Amino acid sequence: MEFSELFWRKVRFVLLFLLFVSTTFIILTKFIFKIPIIESKDLLVNISASERILEEQERYVEKVKILHDSISVVKFEINQVQKLNEIKSDIHMLQNVYKKNNMNNKYIFGVQSSKILKIYFDARESLNKVKKNNEVLEKNLNECKANI
Repeated sequence: MEFSELFWRKVRFVLLFLLFVSTTFIILTKFIFKIPIIESKDLLVNISASERILEEQERYVEKVKILHDSISVVKFEINQVQKLNEIKSDIHMLQNVYKKNNMNNKYIFGVQSSKILKIYFDARESLNKVKKNNEVLEKNLNECKANI
């Protein structure tokens, strides 16, 4: 056998093999393994619902940032009942997305953010009360030292 005969025999084998593989692939994908169209529609619906939830979460992130900043700025030593009540009501309003959507677990971020902000608000309020009480105690201690 010559070199050219061996070469063309290998080329013919490769071409026939590629033809066989491609036809087998086409037959398998077209007739045996069908792509489920109904499940694809369900997936698209679920994806769009997830996108709506993510958009809602982004809006809530902005609300939470604004509330966090307003809590950080509030001076608790000044009696600001109206401002504090507004902040508390805004924190409570964050839970509405969970209640509006029939308490669906996908919207639990509203409740979680509300609880976290409430804890932060209470902690800041308690810290301010402790600081104020410490100042009063130091003042009384200094008066007692002066009297002794």
